[in-house]
Amino acid sequence: MNDTLFREYLNSWVGNNYTFAALLAVVILCAWGVAAWHHLRRGQAFLQAAGQSVRGEMVNIRPPGARGFFVHVQPPPDPFLHLALTFQITANPVEWLFWLLMGRQTQLVIQATLRERPRAELIWQRGKIPGRALSRAGSPTLWVQQHLDFLRYEYATRGINTGAIVHVFTDLQTRFGPLLEKVSIQADARPEVEIVLRTNGLNPEEIPALITTIRSAGRAALLR
Repeated sequence: MNDTLFREYLNSWVGNNYTFAALLAVVILCAWGVAAWHHLRRGQAFLQAAGQSVRGEMVNIRPPGARGFFVHVQPPPDPFLHLALTFQITANPVEWLFWLLMGRQTQLVIQATLRERPRAELIWQRGKIPGRALSRAGSPTLWVQQHLDFLRYEYATRGINTGAIVHVFTDLQTRFGPLLEKVSIQADARPEVEIVLRTNGLNPEEIPALITTIRSAGRAALLR
């Protein structure tokens, strides 16, 4: 191959690769734009459903957008002193594509503080033995490791009267099990209540039932 043919080949190769890179960038940006619009609409629907279920005002710390939202409920519903909802979405197009390829999901995080110190506690995290129950710093002798037979999940409870909170946890797993990532109700945690769900597959119409169940969990944690 003489020098002229080599230069023509090289220029053609570089040009084709630049074209491919530009097309790939456009595809990624378009895909991210469509996803951002989709998540914005879903975030608005989640927020509207949550507002109807708690009958309180949603105070926007970060209003619905391409990055999700973060809101407080005022006044918080019984039995909470504070209730916050976060819809988590990555804002970086490249990171969003990585999350998509790795099967990562957008998440809805519900955090709350109870009006009294909880007397019954429960911790569960998908795919893990509850770390606090195994930690010496967390007083493992007071935690009781248990099994949810119909789903083969391990969780831990602490307290004298944990029957009610276990019943609510079972109901939460029955209704939202495939979406749940974490359920934590702990007296020495801040916030004391934290529920984490994947939102792919979560319908806005299910939000009122979810909020109702979480409120029931809060009441169960306060039983004497």
